[in-house]
Amino acid sequence: MLWSQAFPFVALLFYEEDNKDFIMQFLGFCFFAWLVLNLIFFSKVNHSYLNTFFGTKTAPQYTCELYETSKDDSQRFDAVFSNRIQYTSAVHDDVKAWIDLNVEEWKENSPSWFNIEIIPDEFLRRDVFEAEGGKQRRRSSVRILISSSNSNIKNNKVKPVE
Repeated sequence: MLWSQAFPFVALLFYEEDNKDFIMQFLGFCFFAWLVLNLIFFSKVNHSYLNTFFGTKTAPQYTCELYETSKDDSQRFDAVFSNRIQYTSAVHDDVKAWIDLNVEEWKENSPSWFNIEIIPDEFLRRDVFEAEGGKQRRRSSVRILISSSNSNIKNNKVKPVE
């Protein structure tokens, strides 16, 4: 954020034209306006939320933390399967065990948040995978598009959990 404000001034040092003074005044005005608007914004925002604007946590770290700290199954399911599946690679073993433990109950009760179509094949036990249609099982077209556009996929072989 600060670098983006300083960079135009650094770039101006390398600029060799006659209207350099005008550009310097314009950049100074823009910097001053940016500073005033930021001060107004941060003075108006609830101060208890200021820590949410700054941090070093990555999206995958946040997604895994969200999964691990969620209190109910709907939040956990949303954390894992509404984000890029690569974001949760650090907790995939735990997710597989959690799905294995609960998938039969979810299928029986059909909670509103549960959609087995968005669960990747490799997260399902073999018997559940086969019951859902095996290699021919219907998948969400959105998940298929996301998966097929991933350049890191080496092959599309289905490997259900034993």
